[in-house]
Amino acid sequence: MSSTPPVPRLPLSERLRRAGIAAWSIIGLLIVLAIAGWALFKISVIFPPLVLALLIIYLLNPIVTRLEQRRVPRLWGTLLAYVVVTGIVTLIVIAVTPLVVNQAEQFSEDWPEFKEQMVVSIDELVVSVEDRIGVDIDTTDLHCLLDVQVETTNQARCDEVIERFREQLVGSAERVTELGSSVLHIVLIFVLAPLLALYLLIDLPDLQRDVLNLIPESHRAEVADVASKVGRTVGGFFRGQLLVALTVGVMSTLGFLLIDLKFALVIGGIAGFTNLIPLVGPFIGGGLGVIVGTITDNVGTGLKAALVAVIVQQIDNHVISPNIMKRTVQLHPVTVMLSLLAGGTLAGFWGVLLGVPAVAVIKLLLGHLWSSRVLHGSPTPATEPIVGEIPPADDLTEKPTPSNT
Repeated sequence: MSSTPPVPRLPLSERLRRAGIAAWSIIGLLIVLAIAGWALFKISVIFPPLVLALLIIYLLNPIVTRLEQRRVPRLWGTLLAYVVVTGIVTLIVIAVTPLVVNQAEQFSEDWPEFKEQMVVSIDELVVSVEDRIGVDIDTTDLHCLLDVQVETTNQARCDEVIERFREQLVGSAERVTELGSSVLHIVLIFVLAPLLALYLLIDLPDLQRDVLNLIPESHRAEVADVASKVGRTVGGFFRGQLLVALTVGVMSTLGFLLIDLKFALVIGGIAGFTNLIPLVGPFIGGGLGVIVGTITDNVGTGLKAALVAVIVQQIDNHVISPNIMKRTVQLHPVTVMLSLLAGGTLAGFWGVLLGVPAVAVIKLLLGHLWSSRVLHGSPTPATEPIVGEIPPADDLTEKPTPSNT
């Protein structure tokens, strides 16, 4: 039995040379990443409309692709999808606007009574807290700002509070320009994003083909497969979240109407919109319903609103979401919560919106690299084609036109 000869040890100079190359490579990579991060920060203004455009693409691309499969030119299919979706949204707005206006007028009429009831409820809560913990809580400033007179109200104190509040508003006058700029920025985002999405949707197959052709042919099939999985994860997440939010909003509104909750349409709409935030959002709409029901009517109505919110969330958690969101984001609830916290800290609203799919994509990429590079196994390909995803590599590469000779 022959023994394997030992691997010859490299000379010290060669080992030092390789260590130096590795060290300088790491330093160079960190410098490149730092410069890239600085550059991205400087042009961060382009990200909100671009992100919103990508969301529109993920929502509409399946429709455009199906129309293209039915021999509708992609240009006309994209325009048709825009017209249909815009028409549906317009009809919904036209149908809902009178109801919202009616509830807004009702809120304006009920505001004097509403604020008095709110103050009474807060005072009762404060008394209960004071009795439990033995600490005095002064609510005089709240009475003054809401212009609600009680027995203990001191007019001189109220004048002082209002004057201080007015001074704070005057001191914040410099922020009016910033607020106007922010509003203009938001308007530009919602104007530019659909235009960006329109152009990208029309040219999406060509863009996918051009990007994939930049990849070496030996890795092209692997990149196409990973891109297909990423498209399935991100697209499925956003389409599913939108459908879940719409369903939760409708169910919450109907439930609040059944218990005769004031401003049921507005609160139900808020419940549906905030449901776009996983785990955290459902408590916002339900909590608002409890507060409004308790203040405008009584504790019983608040408890009924809480029961409606719990029933809707149970239906969502056990029936709707498992069927709509399956095969998209496979993350543990703790990971989802940490993703929301990290995303909100880093990028505010956009971080909360994109934190979960971003972590899901990172998990997918790391899993692929571990399977293919560390375990040296063949990665699991997509089990079925998904409409609107990147086609296989063979369909995206430019094939030479056969000659007639």
